[in-house]
Amino acid sequence: MRWWQKLFNQKNKHQKIKTTGQLNATHVARKSELPVVVAPVTGQLQKIDNDGEQIHNKNGFMMLPDGNNIMSPVAGIVGASDEQFLTIQSAHYHDVVVQLKNEETNSSRLATYSKGQQLHAGDLIGVAHATSHNVRVYVLFEESIVPQLKYGSVYAGQNVWQYQEDATHGEK
Repeated sequence: MRWWQKLFNQKNKHQKIKTTGQLNATHVARKSELPVVVAPVTGQLQKIDNDGEQIHNKNGFMMLPDGNNIMSPVAGIVGASDEQFLTIQSAHYHDVVVQLKNEETNSSRLATYSKGQQLHAGDLIGVAHATSHNVRVYVLFEESIVPQLKYGSVYAGQNVWQYQEDATHGEK
């Protein structure tokens, strides 16, 4: 019985390991030469045109979060930052905007960063306390970028960008 307690009661084990999503996103971003876009939260990834809310740019995707942590979807340099939006200048996607829309509470927010600070895909950038889908996380790209995404249920840190090879390989 003692070995069983040791297996599940190791407090230091949980302090050393980050969330599964952060580990996966970091691993994918470092090992791949292709551009990586990761899901910023665990939840439902949807097209923006399904949403009735007015967003100035509908080129991207929105998330209905089930999880609490918000991660950076891409690697890059911070261009602007606030509690409700974050602009990341990425080498592959130019400016990527992460925007947080919160209908009821002020408990969900993005961290504020200094201009020029470096972020990696999967870095923790905020907290979303989602109850009854009152929080939405938007990831917006410039008009010249055409997102090719895998829609549906995703976990935080999952690579959601679908490459041309993946799309054509599945059709065979």
